[in-house]
Amino acid sequence: MIPFMPTIIEHAAALIRQTPSAAAKDASLLAKAHIEAYKLYQPDAITVGIDIYNIEAEALGCHIRFYNDMSIPGIVTHPLTLDSPPCQISFSTKLGRIQMLLDAASTVKSTMDNNVRVSLGICGPFSILIELLGYDTAIHAFITEDERIPPLLAALLEFQTQYIKAITAHGLGVVVFESWASPPLISPDIYEKYALPYEQALLTHMKAHKHQIAPLIIGGDTRPILDNILNSGTTLLVSDYNTPLSLYIDKARKKDIWVRANIDPKLVRHGRMAEIEARINEICDKRKYPKIIIGTGVVPYDTPPENLLNVRRLIHELSQ
Repeated sequence: MIPFMPTIIEHAAALIRQTPSAAAKDASLLAKAHIEAYKLYQPDAITVGIDIYNIEAEALGCHIRFYNDMSIPGIVTHPLTLDSPPCQISFSTKLGRIQMLLDAASTVKSTMDNNVRVSLGICGPFSILIELLGYDTAIHAFITEDERIPPLLAALLEFQTQYIKAITAHGLGVVVFESWASPPLISPDIYEKYALPYEQALLTHMKAHKHQIAPLIIGGDTRPILDNILNSGTTLLVSDYNTPLSLYIDKARKKDIWVRANIDPKLVRHGRMAEIEARINEICDKRKYPKIIIGTGVVPYDTPPENLLNVRRLIHELSQ
């Protein structure tokens, strides 16, 4: 069967009848949620977390709002300024919820067979900087080529290399998320100058520390920056549901890397199986390229479990 890797983060909390915020703050609940998701859906890899894009930003001073409903925890303050000394960006597992995540992921890993990859999601330096500064401030600084930006990005890169060392020490994999780099949020020029060099350095560091699986996850229609993504060193290219799969396969073939073909998570949530079957058939038609994974965008919290189980069943039936 084609590998199946749905993006199950906040949906895992629903499976144990907890809110995303409750699971995001408690190592035992977070581990229980992802173990339950694995038992139910049997994905081919696990990425532990709930509000993945908040972790480093919270550790570096952003205030996070937690909720009593199905809302995802969110950032409400942006404490960094362009004049903040880069030396203030210093890594420790004691910051924020970093140690909690390491503990939760280690618990998940301890319950799995050795052939199940358990990873933590981290952010690229570019996305962390936007969270710390706020989008408007960051974009203005990029456009005006503010000379204070590169030292801050370099400090965030060092922060992330130290985070990777901590993750590696726990025997876990790493997945790099960089959603703030997805067009049209930024221009290709901004991506090339301020995101790509730090992604390249981060992925190079990962590979040097025995992470030969080094995925860079950027969703959306990434065609305007596709060639640069391929030059990042990523071992996986995301072809989101709104992109032409054939193009992404052609590009990936030149680098001999994996392609993750995503199903629209809204289709999964609403159980629109005819459209899901058409997408799976499209993916299966491309199996002449052997490095294909079927994934989803982030599965919504309130997705009925039977819908995702039906997706897995269809993949099994159609990829035989």
